[in-house]
Amino acid sequence: MKDQMDTLLENFERQTAQLRDAQAAAAETTAQVASADGLVRATIDAGGSLAKLEFSPNTFERTTPAQLANTVQALVRQGSLQVKQKIADLMAPITEGLPDLADLVEGAPSLAGLVPPIPDFAEEEEAPEPPRPESFEDGGSILRNEQPPVPAPAPAPAPAPQRARPPRADEDEEPPSSWMTRGD
Repeated sequence: MKDQMDTLLENFERQTAQLRDAQAAAAETTAQVASADGLVRATIDAGGSLAKLEFSPNTFERTTPAQLANTVQALVRQGSLQVKQKIADLMAPITEGLPDLADLVEGAPSLAGLVPPIPDFAEEEEAPEPPRPESFEDGGSILRNEQPPVPAPAPAPAPAPQRARPPRADEDEEPPSSWMTRGD
């Protein structure tokens, strides 16, 4: 029994050291991604946030603002998935081979079903980028000050009918005092 406990403690200490190393590496994890056309490069940090964004010198001549925004969003999603996958790959060896509670304590319930498996983030589908026009002018030009058509204003709603006050049964009776009438 003592040998078994010593082995478990050694494994625990080894896995704790591995976890510390993996957490330090995970905190430093980044992903660098670039658009297919080479106009945009982004760096995503360990938290999945945009850390750095770079544009090619001729980016604004070769794309529209809407296309550029879509490209940046797609790169951030792609980079975030890459960071998540790198972190999952760092943590996978630590979670493999962990003893279950039933292995440690005789008659204890198994907790294996409570720990979710680490997902494979590379398998998640990415949204395809919309097709790019052949030239900047095909997608519209901010230089020509083109504006999208403005929709016609909606018709004004009909006024609500006014409620008629019911006739009072007794004209001599005083109205009740209320905060709305200031007690008059």
